[in-house]
Amino acid sequence: MPQRINGDLTLRRRDWASRFGRDEAHAAVMIAAGLYLVGAALTATAALAPHVGSPAAVIGVAIAACITAAALIVAARSGHVGFGLACAADLWGIVLILVLCAATGGAQSPFALIYFFAVCHAAAFQPTRRFLLVMFVALAAFLAPVAYEDVPLDFAPFAGVGVVLLLFASFALHVTLAWSRRQRRRLQFMIAASKKLDSSLDPSQTLRKIARSAVPELAELCVIDVVDHAGRIETVAVSLDPSVARRLEQLRHDYPLDLHGPHPVARALATGEPQIVEADEATLDDTAQSDEHMRFMRDVGYRSAAVFPMSARHRTHGTVSFLHVGVDAVHSGAELGVLEDLTARAALAYDNARLYAERAHIANVLQRSLMPPKLPRLPWLDLASYFRPIGPANRIGGDFYDAFGDDRKCWLLLGDVCGKGPEAAALTGLLRQSTRAYARETASPSAVLASVNATMIEQELSDGFATAVLVHLEPRGDHVDARFAAAGHPPALVVRQNGDVDEFGEGGLLGLAGARSEDFATRLAAGDALALYTDGLPDARAPQQILGVAEMTAELRRGVPASAQGVVDALLKPVAPDGDVRDDIAVLAALARNANGAAKGA
Repeated sequence: MPQRINGDLTLRRRDWASRFGRDEAHAAVMIAAGLYLVGAALTATAALAPHVGSPAAVIGVAIAACITAAALIVAARSGHVGFGLACAADLWGIVLILVLCAATGGAQSPFALIYFFAVCHAAAFQPTRRFLLVMFVALAAFLAPVAYEDVPLDFAPFAGVGVVLLLFASFALHVTLAWSRRQRRRLQFMIAASKKLDSSLDPSQTLRKIARSAVPELAELCVIDVVDHAGRIETVAVSLDPSVARRLEQLRHDYPLDLHGPHPVARALATGEPQIVEADEATLDDTAQSDEHMRFMRDVGYRSAAVFPMSARHRTHGTVSFLHVGVDAVHSGAELGVLEDLTARAALAYDNARLYAERAHIANVLQRSLMPPKLPRLPWLDLASYFRPIGPANRIGGDFYDAFGDDRKCWLLLGDVCGKGPEAAALTGLLRQSTRAYARETASPSAVLASVNATMIEQELSDGFATAVLVHLEPRGDHVDARFAAAGHPPALVVRQNGDVDEFGEGGLLGLAGARSEDFATRLAAGDALALYTDGLPDARAPQQILGVAEMTAELRRGVPASAQGVVDALLKPVAPDGDVRDDIAVLAALARNANGAAKGA
């Protein structure tokens, strides 16, 4: 298993390094191409040198430099570049330098030190091993005249000073570039990781994203242990080998961590301080929660671990453990800083997701509390409803409905309050409860709405207004008496068995002084249906499509519904509410039955 992790790690890290090193490699190749062009131009001045032994060789070097520069530029533009190509360009440049210097005076050539300087600085972009290789070959080329000619006495101090200065300058540049590259990669990694962490507001998914962001760039195995209010631990693990992660999660489930024991996770939670450990035999003995856990750590090849408490907003939610497994490695001081920063960002992302989930849960519970848990079951009336909130999960919509009654009467209420959120919830609760209270005193819907309106005005709700339609239904032998009153709400629709559709209701908004409404009465024969809806239904596809009363009426006439649910389905069919809609939708429907519970013709 360690061998597999090690092999996968090498491939993944190469991919990661290639992503972040592509820009540097492109720059190194373009710089090499630029140096070749400059070298070709300088070669043209060789005719001024006093010791030119082979003009043909000088011309050949200039032509070769131009061709090489062109090839490097073409490769860079096509995207087929890497540090290997830049290194090859540096080594080929040394060959051309050897030829040029031999043709222009050997040790006395004015180009030797210039080209040595250029090649060494170009090689500073390379990884350390290649940089040292190019430096060694360039130094050997610079000192090559010693092998094939008599070197003047002043060559030694000249070469010594030049070599020391150039090696020091090149090495300093290499170290600076390497440090800058590491900082850039860390910054790019943190930016990419932060984007991943902020891409979900589900706490469980956020934990997975946190762990995935660390593997394999920072560790071969990342383990997150979250502690809830009851002290239970939820563990999420991500590894290069998925079977390792699954096995560890199962072990955490079968053998829960002792939060008061010597385990690094327990110590990090207790002290609030990071725990950096190397996996020697004594540490494994202290860490193992069972014999099976000990076998697991040895099989996987634990080497070292860095455990950080995951704290946000003065609360510690758990820990994040970054483990090296299957490879002999420990976290450097610079890596520990990155891990600590990543853990802090992860803790905040998780806390945000947790708070969002809590708010969404509260909103869900509150939204359900503003609707009847179930519709009344009456022998003379079939009822059905539909509700689709829109917007973020933690926002409470303004649409609502209610149905209450007994075998002798039934009230149907459907409305839409101003705004969304807690204010809308408070207003909805006031409307529902005050409507139920006033409905006990009278059978007139308009009188009930007038009392509700007075209550809203007395409460002095800021910008609190609403629309509503209220229906009182009472069985009378072979039919049902229906009385309607509306307050600024879309009209109620009555669908007759012969296909006729009647509209009932008009009036002023609730919450405004002087608003009035009146009662409308009709009879519902067995099989006649009643439909109430909020303005979210006709405006569901606005502004591309507005569903008017005529369109809804046509849909209801197309096939007279045989049940209340059929009425709901007919109204929803033109708008396809399961897709994107622009407002809350609430629908409440009723179908009159005979006293024995059957619709006419059923």
